[in-house]
Amino acid sequence: MKKRYLIIILILIIVIITIFFYKNLKSKKANIKIPILLYHDFVTTVPESDSDNFSYINSPQSFEENIKVFLENGYTFISFQELNDINNGKMAIPEKPILITMDDGYSSNYKYIFPILKKYNIKASIFVVTDKIGKEIEEKKYLNWEECKEMQGSGLVEIFSHSTRHIFYNRFSVRTVRDDVKKSYEIIEKNLGKKDLKVFAYPYGAYTKESVWTLKINGIDMQVYDIGMNYYNNFNKNYIKRLNIPCEMTGKEIIEEINNTN
Repeated sequence: MKKRYLIIILILIIVIITIFFYKNLKSKKANIKIPILLYHDFVTTVPESDSDNFSYINSPQSFEENIKVFLENGYTFISFQELNDINNGKMAIPEKPILITMDDGYSSNYKYIFPILKKYNIKASIFVVTDKIGKEIEEKKYLNWEECKEMQGSGLVEIFSHSTRHIFYNRFSVRTVRDDVKKSYEIIEKNLGKKDLKVFAYPYGAYTKESVWTLKINGIDMQVYDIGMNYYNNFNKNYIKRLNIPCEMTGKEIIEEINNTN
């Protein structure tokens, strides 16, 4: 009888320890930050002045320095597909996840950044403006479809929509927003194949609650809209935030920004 009680007490102790460990692990995971970094165009020579206060250009050298520092500090680069799998419970979240994104679809993403992605075997996502593909506008060159196809085929780069014309979506009807995003993905899929995951990044971060709802019910799986931080415990795939990386911001500075951003 005594032996039986001892076994029962031992089982209870194991159960209590297991519950405590699980709750502690769950609590720890709940506070995991999911930083998503936003880059734009890349230049090999940084100009002395910039009309946008150096917010939308960077250098390949600075980008590579960022990557090295993230890796040295234990960050795991994930894709939006992996982020979606994490959100759906199909994949465990890394202790320090991070995502790299580039907006607008500049040719510099292919010329300077794609080789760095291959060098370190890391993933990134590019949000393209489909009407600008293959063009040079105001001395800015944009990606062509062959470059997009090569990057996507490497398994390192995801290509998503950033609209057809780069307009302020909060100034238009939800029908216009819906049709524009639908058209952009028709063009992307015509050139790059069917997309199992559709992510949309709002130009200028300009959105409305109505546009978010409209895109959600019309096949857009994830929406990127604002500046800020994402958390694992309350992650909302329709309101994803990013941190814009200005020209030559160091990896150490970015990590400080991640740690200080709520």
